[in-house]
Amino acid sequence: MTLAKTRMAEHLAGRIRPDGGIPGPCASRVLESALLLVLLRRVESDLPAQARLVRYLRNVPTDASRFDRALSDAVLTGKRTEAAWVHEEMLRDFDHFTAARKRLQFDVFMALTGAIPFDPQMWPDLIGTESRVRWVSMSMTAIKVIVSSALGRPGMVSESERAELIEMLASLVPGRVWENHVTAHLIALLALSVFAPDHPLMAKGVDALLRCQNGDGGIASIADLTYFTTGTAGLALARGGTDREAILRTGDYVAAAQLPGGGWSFGENAVQADVDTTSYAVSFLATADRFRYRVALESAGAYLTAMANQDGGFPTYVHGDPSEVAMTGGAASALGWAGETHAEVLEHAADYLLAAQLDDGTFERSWTLSEANAIWRAMWALHALPPSRSGAIASRRESAVARSTRFLTQAQNADGGWGYRPGDASDTASTAYSVLALSAMGRRLARDPVVRRGTFHLMARQDDDGGLSGIPDQVAPRPLPFDAPVFADTWGLLALASCDRDWGW
Repeated sequence: MTLAKTRMAEHLAGRIRPDGGIPGPCASRVLESALLLVLLRRVESDLPAQARLVRYLRNVPTDASRFDRALSDAVLTGKRTEAAWVHEEMLRDFDHFTAARKRLQFDVFMALTGAIPFDPQMWPDLIGTESRVRWVSMSMTAIKVIVSSALGRPGMVSESERAELIEMLASLVPGRVWENHVTAHLIALLALSVFAPDHPLMAKGVDALLRCQNGDGGIASIADLTYFTTGTAGLALARGGTDREAILRTGDYVAAAQLPGGGWSFGENAVQADVDTTSYAVSFLATADRFRYRVALESAGAYLTAMANQDGGFPTYVHGDPSEVAMTGGAASALGWAGETHAEVLEHAADYLLAAQLDDGTFERSWTLSEANAIWRAMWALHALPPSRSGAIASRRESAVARSTRFLTQAQNADGGWGYRPGDASDTASTAYSVLALSAMGRRLARDPVVRRGTFHLMARQDDDGGLSGIPDQVAPRPLPFDAPVFADTWGLLALASCDRDWGW
């Protein structure tokens, strides 16, 4: 395994830029490509870019999701479909506080492409969709403008709401997608085209989107993910064994990207901090050099502890929003480096995680399609408590470990890997998450056949260049998957680096 891990680390380290960043460009996605084509047609802009988008959409694979096929068929041929199957197929297992908002968003996406008509029921569905998250706020204001206009009720949107949309778009960095969120950027411009198609922000916004068009003609859902991919890949490299100079160069890049409030955004030139990116950044910096990055770590500790909700859990973006398992697991495991400093926060987080576990040993999936992701992050957190607090949860943690271990053992496929859910074909990310989860629960390569078969499966997937490839499992907006190929290398290396030793804090 040592040779496989070394080759994997060398391949991932080869992605490090001179400034220390590790970019993670995303592959094109049908949703944003279809919406961009709608926008360009509406404002009669850039025929060559439209032709490239058409080419991309014509080449949507035959095994693409029904949602993708419906969108591409609608913008290319005007073919209509029904909305009911979208709710049934895409949101059937999406038990999440954002489910109602997702249903509305998907309906509006399909209506914009012409796949379904705008429905008067969309208007009451807008009630209660307000949010303090920047791109959610902009998206929902934009959707309100779009729906009211499509239903012939423009007066249902106030001038102040239109002004708010323009004000948010006005914060665009020249040449950059707003907050790196392509979907929100597109929806906002489509709304602007309804009431101010000649506004200078239209040309500025379209230009930013066209700069992101990929070589295949499509456009990705996220314009820049570099802070998130650098934090995760940096952690894998720091634990997987890479030249110290490269690790510190990457650490310096991450530390310099910290926002004034102590958190990190997922990409460059964005100001919305999130618990997920911050948790990985903290874990990486604490692994790389606690003394060198002590100021950044202490500031991040203050940010994370302030994000903790009364139930002990952590939300993704805004304190007071519903707590989520993966965010809580990530934050608590990251804070574990400081020992007793955050002991009370860690104990409350552990209580939340233990209460959130389902009888079969799983948790909510949230930002990933894989059951194993939340199990891994919860188990890292449950084993990050300082000794003074571990005893209080020992028996409950033992029971939780037994349930999750049983689930992962039974879910392992004959080829040694794991899929998103039991019975699904093995994929790289789910296998890496499962090995990480088992490792967090004390199962080791040398003594455990389940871990050993999992690592063998990962090594068998290694490409000639030392890297890994796999299907996407990360989702945004939930539950739509997006593909950032660097994640396969990152999770694979982190799994191989964690299965034969106890990193602890």
